[in-house]
Amino acid sequence: MDLAVSREDSELLLKDRNVLCESVVEKYRTAGQICQTTLRYLTGLVNESVTVAELCLLGDAFVKNRLEHCYRSSERGIAAPTTVDVDQVASGWCPEVDEAGGTLRPGDLVKIGVGVHIDGYTAQLSHTVVCTASNSGPLGPLLGAKADAVAAAHIAMESVVALLACALTPEKLPATLADGSRNISGQLIRSVVDTVAQSFNCCVVPGSRVRRVRRFLAGQNEGIVAERDYKGVVWTESHQEARLVAQVDDVRELTVAKRTAQQSSAIPSDDFVVQEGEVYLIDLKMCPLADRNKRGLVTLEQVDSYTGKSHRNDRLVARSGAFVRDFARSHILKLKTSRQLLTRIDKQGVYPFKLSHLSPHFPQCAAEEQELNALKQDLKAYRLGMSEISNNYLCVESPIQVARWVPWDHILKSTNSNGNLSYDATAMALPGHELPLPKLGVSALKLKSLVNSTKESVDLPVARECTTVMLCGTDVSSSDKPELLRLTGGSKTCAPSWIHSEYELNGENPVVQGIFQLSALTKDKRFGLQLKETQPMKCLKDNGTMEL
Repeated sequence: MDLAVSREDSELLLKDRNVLCESVVEKYRTAGQICQTTLRYLTGLVNESVTVAELCLLGDAFVKNRLEHCYRSSERGIAAPTTVDVDQVASGWCPEVDEAGGTLRPGDLVKIGVGVHIDGYTAQLSHTVVCTASNSGPLGPLLGAKADAVAAAHIAMESVVALLACALTPEKLPATLADGSRNISGQLIRSVVDTVAQSFNCCVVPGSRVRRVRRFLAGQNEGIVAERDYKGVVWTESHQEARLVAQVDDVRELTVAKRTAQQSSAIPSDDFVVQEGEVYLIDLKMCPLADRNKRGLVTLEQVDSYTGKSHRNDRLVARSGAFVRDFARSHILKLKTSRQLLTRIDKQGVYPFKLSHLSPHFPQCAAEEQELNALKQDLKAYRLGMSEISNNYLCVESPIQVARWVPWDHILKSTNSNGNLSYDATAMALPGHELPLPKLGVSALKLKSLVNSTKESVDLPVARECTTVMLCGTDVSSSDKPELLRLTGGSKTCAPSWIHSEYELNGENPVVQGIFQLSALTKDKRFGLQLKETQPMKCLKDNGTMEL
């Protein structure tokens, strides 16, 4: 699969514009610093009776306000609208200010996501916070299945960060993890994450990924744009299927489809090697399996975008708030409102956006009542225009995804040998992963019906950790040694909440031993791994502005 651009232009975009120099590193660092500061600002509001819609508005306004003070001559903006995903919501919940945003309750897993880009160089961040609904702090640690997911996501995140740092100094890679070449490969990354998940009786939620980030290519358009020379590890339902099929006592009872592998640089594959001078996005989501007494499969269900509801009355009631422009499509719109809105959308670039971002009344800082009323009036007109735009597929909604567990025996009774003929044209999927269960021939449409056809299918809480790291060589490093610069996340901004899990890593496994050694290397300031974290901006001044 090739991109619809000339090879000369693609070489310029994919290679020449992604060489780490001082100016590029500084743009990445500034974007990461704004993300760090925004997250610290939002986490301070989680326990103050603020709704999800208000948190999203305040987060986007805070990012926009900070961007006005840097790189005014460059293209800059929100790379991903602020999302506040609660419990079973895995991603995509960013309601507008005029919607019922939902309230936070004690014990909720609140996943705050932020994204910023400067001149196309993107930094993204997501962190799981346990809501206590009290400024005095929690009365005790979080227990149970949610604690297992939080612990697994945090440990897996820190392990992958340390593993990527070993790409700069391969001689420090633990012997239990090293192969003959001592390279950091995609297979090694997947093995480490899966081992952590199994140790805490959790499952890696489909959609989790560890992928290379390049200019204007940070995963925000996956499923819409086929990216040439894709490098990344992606977790899908097919990986769970392969493990569950291998556990079946009599494989002859299953009709396993044999499909030829497609060769394309746009299809994700674990056959890659992490190299110096690259930037990686680590986005891991974990859900617990402690309450499940039999085998099952974890999948993502999209909330119905037309009615604003899911298929059951007791489920999340919300509608998609973010959209992505598909520049490969064109259409002559009939409504004047739609044409004017599309002109505003094209100025936003290739990154996701919300309708409130297009309004001239979008607040720069704390919004006043008059400004909010004007913004709500603009949203009514914009939704009319967006209806025609989305109906002609000029823009694609970023769906709200909910983690669901489906019994494995229920799936085995509904295999479909012709599943490759039943693609879901409306679901965004990476090339080569359009069929979620390729061995059993279960299509996306069939799996969607299976989720809602059994009463045993239940929602699962999700813990998410996302960070962006940069592998700096000696030419751009702040020291005389190669170092890993953590643009977002870290011990000061994304410290784990107070939890207690009944599970722990089993030291008998060689991979677990390697994880312990990686943790020790990150703490050794003299002979260990060279790690550096981007710090948030300093405290607020008296006039309400943030100083660097």
